[in-house]
Amino acid sequence: MIKKILFCIFTMFVAAGANAAVDNNLVDAAERYLNSITGLTGTFIQVANGNQERGTFSMLRPGRVRLDYDNMPVQLISDGADLYFFDRSLDQITTVPLTSTPAGILVRQNIDLQNADINVVETGQSGDTFSLKMNLKGQEGLGNMTVVFDNNPVKLNSWTVVDATGAKTDVAFSGLKSKTNFPSDYFQIQRHRTVSTSGGDDFYE
Repeated sequence: MIKKILFCIFTMFVAAGANAAVDNNLVDAAERYLNSITGLTGTFIQVANGNQERGTFSMLRPGRVRLDYDNMPVQLISDGADLYFFDRSLDQITTVPLTSTPAGILVRQNIDLQNADINVVETGQSGDTFSLKMNLKGQEGLGNMTVVFDNNPVKLNSWTVVDATGAKTDVAFSGLKSKTNFPSDYFQIQRHRTVSTSGGDDFYE
């Protein structure tokens, strides 16, 4: 169940209403902001299936993302090519292509929300924030992802993913700061030597 919830954050599922309104000014504002980011770090709160988890979020464009959970022995890490779910308690790794995830949209080398393979299907404004609902073309009908930004200055606020079953995962960010000087191996899974009970030690990179 935990793995399903965590991958729900990153797996792109979008079903859009045909008559939804799109404000291109909001799309432009989000695109300019996302392309201005090199690296970010901060904290997050995730709510899914009535459960709340906290952790640390980091990203470095192009292609690198990392989420560490405070109270679960799991990580989500992208090294620029693939997204890895690493369960440290089981020493188990599951991999999906970064290009198939919403995280992949946010950390591309060049983020084009209007002319590439991304559908922005609805925009909205509420108080001090605005939002974009989007999907990857060819995956319509499988769910939706909405990314929320602060208005002034424009800044990543939160995102919500709804999967094909209607299950919703909310992730809200706080304390986001610009950061680019991550250690060289920060966006790589760190596995360690383990002692085998069957005669011999196992080593992991």
